[in-house]
Amino acid sequence: MSIWTCEGLTSSVKVTYGVLQGEMKRLPLRIPHLRHHRVSQRGPYFENIEGQEINCSQNVVQLGDTALLDCRIVMLSDRTVMWIRQSPDRTFLLTMGKSTHTADPRYSVKFKYPNNWRLAITSAQKEDRGLYVCQVNTHPPRMLITNVTILAPDIRITDDFNHELRDRYYKTGSGIELVCIARSSQSGSRVPHPAWKKNGDTLPDHVNIQHNNGSDRELVTRLRIDLAKKTDSGEYSCSIGQFSRTIVNIHVLNGEKQAAVHHDQWNAAMTINQNFKSVFLSSIIASLFYG
Repeated sequence: MSIWTCEGLTSSVKVTYGVLQGEMKRLPLRIPHLRHHRVSQRGPYFENIEGQEINCSQNVVQLGDTALLDCRIVMLSDRTVMWIRQSPDRTFLLTMGKSTHTADPRYSVKFKYPNNWRLAITSAQKEDRGLYVCQVNTHPPRMLITNVTILAPDIRITDDFNHELRDRYYKTGSGIELVCIARSSQSGSRVPHPAWKKNGDTLPDHVNIQHNNGSDRELVTRLRIDLAKKTDSGEYSCSIGQFSRTIVNIHVLNGEKQAAVHHDQWNAAMTINQNFKSVFLSSIIASLFYG
């Protein structure tokens, strides 16, 4: 995970902006009914929760959670606060005062008395990562820059022996059991329940889902089909949100045991071959060092 320094954050944000169709351009700021005020020697400044002055911050959010970006302003007086999204090629005006100026309903200002102009981003997605600027319309503008990092959980589909699956063969009438393990990318963060789908659609009624807590950082979801039919063949996906997703292809064979046996034998042969290579390499290294 890359961490920006305060100097790096500040140097990557332009100081002047103009508004055009909800998008910010690098022009002098011109907003109707707002007047530039003469800034005193002190003027507005930003502080953290301990009351210490700051000019940048970090915010780490789990995928799907709500990101809360604090902007505590001291000596604001009657000046206006704006939240701006800084992307590599464009800049967007998100809020002005307590009003939202973007079509995305996930963005809003949650003002927290006495001086926190907090920006809320609900259902955080991977593309929400990046730089956000809390700006006060002084001259020149005062800015607090926040770097948002989105953590996406790791997801795997395994069998009961914890072997990760990509393709799996079954005989008609047998039982199918798949295990989806969702692991948090940060200690102490919450993992939402993963969702199962078949070929991108809702699961059939005869497919059973059971949720279990694996550990503090893991959530285990089991998919079970008691009597498999050929129509149960297909692509099964386990996902959290829009971006964390993994799939397994299930093949249910009717009297085609040879194909399944061949597939299992091939997997076994690959495992044995890999183990043999590992032992053989270890033997060579040992002979070189120990004669």
